[in-house]
Amino acid sequence: MNDGGNEQLDSIELELRAGEILGVSGLQGSGRTELLEALFGTQPFTRGAVRLSGQSVSIGTARQGVRHGLALVTEDRKGTGLALSQSISDNALLAVRAVFPSRTALVKTEIPSILESLEIISRGLDQEVRALSGGNQQKVVLAKWLAISPRIVLLDEPTRGIDVGAKVAVYRLVRSLARRGVGIIFVSSELPEVLGLADRILVMADGRIAGELPPGSSEEEVLSMATGTEAQVVTER
Repeated sequence: MNDGGNEQLDSIELELRAGEILGVSGLQGSGRTELLEALFGTQPFTRGAVRLSGQSVSIGTARQGVRHGLALVTEDRKGTGLALSQSISDNALLAVRAVFPSRTALVKTEIPSILESLEIISRGLDQEVRALSGGNQQKVVLAKWLAISPRIVLLDEPTRGIDVGAKVAVYRLVRSLARRGVGIIFVSSELPEVLGLADRILVMADGRIAGELPPGSSEEEVLSMATGTEAQVVTER
């Protein structure tokens, strides 16, 4: 992404390598969620250039984002990630049916193994998603996106409201996808998560990327960059 912007974001310069876990941190309202939505196409960039594998692409809708191999796990899994009254199996096929309907029959045969790999606890694939725990609901959301074999996975607060065991499963999945060459952008309000998972960390403030930090950075360094404290200290001197 070069010089990307819209009503919420400005001057976004971002590069994601295959197999990289890019963490995004910042205070609430800094533009973290808006960045993922712009990349995915739900609130698209209105200026700037997006390139995938060296080729310029236009991502103006979520459907275009999916067609280009992007997946977005939103922070509101019940409101935007799932059809709660539908079965686990139907939820896992939502993205495929919506964007790649011709693949549905083939992918349907793969769903049981995808769900098994995520260790979802349920009475069966026909169980309504509303009856699952929060952690298992989140795993169904992840299964929905794994079914499209994404090139890039955008994760917005993926461990919010789930138990420790489900969190560990999410971490394992993120690392497994990265090992397979999938690019990951991971947004979390939990700094230990970002610091523990990310290969690089982007810090956002006021709809811009305030800076970048390497792995091994401290929580204090992230907060300092997010609040502009470091810049203020330098100015005062």
